[in-house]
Amino acid sequence: MNYRHAFHAGNHADVLKHVCLALVIDHLKHKAAPFAVMDTHAGRGGYALDGQEAQRSPEWRAGVGRIWDWAEAPGAMAPFLDALRGVNESGGLHAYPGSPLIALAGMREQDRLIACELHPEEAGVLRRRLEDDPRAQVHQRNGFEAMAALLPFTERRGLVLIDPPYEDRDHETIQTIRALRTALDRFGHGVYMWWRPVKDVREIDMADTELFHGRTLKTLRVDLAVDRVDPEGRLVASSVLIVNPPYTLAPALAELMPALSQRLAATEAAGWRMETTGG
Repeated sequence: MNYRHAFHAGNHADVLKHVCLALVIDHLKHKAAPFAVMDTHAGRGGYALDGQEAQRSPEWRAGVGRIWDWAEAPGAMAPFLDALRGVNESGGLHAYPGSPLIALAGMREQDRLIACELHPEEAGVLRRRLEDDPRAQVHQRNGFEAMAALLPFTERRGLVLIDPPYEDRDHETIQTIRALRTALDRFGHGVYMWWRPVKDVREIDMADTELFHGRTLKTLRVDLAVDRVDPEGRLVASSVLIVNPPYTLAPALAELMPALSQRLAATEAAGWRMETTGG
């Protein structure tokens, strides 16, 4: 794997993904029983926005850089902003929390994080970052294999976040669909979050059709574009599909997305969409 998320940390796609992640975890805390979160492609866990990679490709400036000082942010932004402030206690925006830190920021003492990262260097950084947190387990392994091996959770409820690097978009999309279908057979009531880059909306629609084939799934899909999508251009849009979404998620996103889309827009072609299946 050659992908390094540090070059892209905190961009518009990260903001969408991590806002959704923080909202789902916030909902899971409504019940006292413990839950687990599996992050299949966890990365190094956190990123320095003043580091070499982020400075070479400062995508964060048009992403989290526009969120940091959002004085009138909708209430649904609060779980994400709390996690962001937690890694920037000095007051300035210098660091961006990856999904493991976003998850842990919202989790309780009795909850558990399973963070999977295959790349040795990234996994090593992640392990050192989380070694003092008893809630966190770091696995240097393929995240799709971990889904097959570790589901269902012993806690009997929880969330699986699937966010591969998409170095080979077609291959990893097929892998995700297969892993999700297998996981749903084993842990059908779990919450699953699948983040995808959008280079062609029709490709995402076809992937969802393949996932749904022969099944009735309750899902929520939210897409965010900061510019007009061009299959040959840079990444300007992303999509999150949540299977078995918490009932609080659609109202929260319906309130949030118009303002978030406007906040992150690069051009007048920016926009968002949200749709549900399964009632």
